[in-house]
Amino acid sequence: MAVTLTCPSCGNQITQITRSPQILVCPACNTTSFLQNGKLEDVGKSAILTDIPSIFKIGKMFRHKDWRFTPVGRVRYDYGDGWWDEWFVRSDNGKESWVSVDEGEIAIETLVQDKLNVPPFDKLSVGGVLVINRIRMTVIEKNTCTMIGAQGELPFRIIPGETYGYIDLLGQKRASFTIEYQAGGIECYKGVWIDPFEIQEV
Repeated sequence: MAVTLTCPSCGNQITQITRSPQILVCPACNTTSFLQNGKLEDVGKSAILTDIPSIFKIGKMFRHKDWRFTPVGRVRYDYGDGWWDEWFVRSDNGKESWVSVDEGEIAIETLVQDKLNVPPFDKLSVGGVLVINRIRMTVIEKNTCTMIGAQGELPFRIIPGETYGYIDLLGQKRASFTIEYQAGGIECYKGVWIDPFEIQEV
């Protein structure tokens, strides 16, 4: 059953889509709000994302082979030399995951649930080797990024302008992992690169 929430900034009615979002961005005024005890708490304005052509749209259903999913939220990160989008998507069966879009390249990302023992951010460097889930990975990028815009619903708390470090790793057969060093802890995502031409709007 859909839940209707009220934007604390402009009074717009927002329909909650996912089961337990922590962040919602009002589509009318772009206010970012925390969801607490069934009410929205204003935490500031999120930058309005420029209308750059994208293969994805919030609320539209897409298909990759046998997988059908609907983007319900988006976060844009600036890493100094450019930016990329992370789309929070919901599958037909209710499972939630991420789709990353960076300069036309697309990866499906899932959170690694096992607690991984990874080195601190300042102990890793580009070209270094790390073994994750018995897979030998090479660090191909080490950088910091800043959240500069958001839309829709998101499963974690993030404040506009918040910055964190990340490490991108690549292994054999294009296996990839991203380690995020945030204030609330370290998270690791396993990625699978896909052909953009294999994605279709349903």
